[in-house]
Amino acid sequence: MRNSTNDADRRDLVAGILFLLPYLALWVVFAVLPVGYGFFISLHKWDPLGGSRFIGFGNYVELFGNARFLNALKNTFVYAAWAIPLTLILGMAFALFLKHVKFRGAGFVEGSLFFPYLLNVSVVGIVWNFLLDPNVGIIPYYIRAVGLPSPDFLNSPYLVIPTIALVSAWWLSGYRMIIFRAGLNAIPEELYESSTLDGATPWQQFYLITLPLMKPSILFAGILTLVSGLCMLGQVLVMTNGGPGTSSEVLALYMYRTAFESFNFGQAAAVGFILFAIVFSISMTMIRWLGLRSELN
Repeated sequence: MRNSTNDADRRDLVAGILFLLPYLALWVVFAVLPVGYGFFISLHKWDPLGGSRFIGFGNYVELFGNARFLNALKNTFVYAAWAIPLTLILGMAFALFLKHVKFRGAGFVEGSLFFPYLLNVSVVGIVWNFLLDPNVGIIPYYIRAVGLPSPDFLNSPYLVIPTIALVSAWWLSGYRMIIFRAGLNAIPEELYESSTLDGATPWQQFYLITLPLMKPSILFAGILTLVSGLCMLGQVLVMTNGGPGTSSEVLALYMYRTAFESFNFGQAAAVGFILFAIVFSISMTMIRWLGLRSELN
């Protein structure tokens, strides 16, 4: 009896491995090998035509002595500090509004809030470039109409990153709203009814019931927004191309230019791995901070 049980277990194990192999093969070919090869490139003065030279961590050391790289690193964190909270707060505010405020046409409002997420980043950048244009843009026009001086949003070194962050939040918050709506709908209404009978205020219900029970949704939306914020390229490329000067040049744009304008592929690969290390370390910190380690094991 024991031998037949062991044979059945082995057959199940073999069957499981066979089902898993196609995915593992694709994962290795399209994820593990490219990442490993990218790290290999980052350790070289990479020139496939003239001959590559191994320099160890020389690219990394050189980057941290490069003022333009440090500026791009700073811009990336400044952009993330603006864009990530704005996107998550707007998404949560929209979700709470649609959950608790009942009115006719709520479905249309929800669709309208989600619609910007369906647009391509190029469309978003071009539309907002037109809206913010100091000469013909609608937004500067109405600012001047109320008697206020209209700043040149995309040509000011101080306003350009917050402006792009606000555009990104407008673009991405609709999808975060959907994530938070799903989390809110999973919370039993009985908890709110019981807390109301106990005299809890709406703010107390939000902090003591809503936020704790939405931790998985907040973690998912937070990491999604973190990755898009730190790896942002399309918005700044379309709207400012890193300008004015290098005031809005972020790490992803610096990596792109290092690779395809300077043809320094080894250093560009090093930038990519630095960016990966930043995203990974902050993501792990978020998981620890939100207390979800046991749920992810």
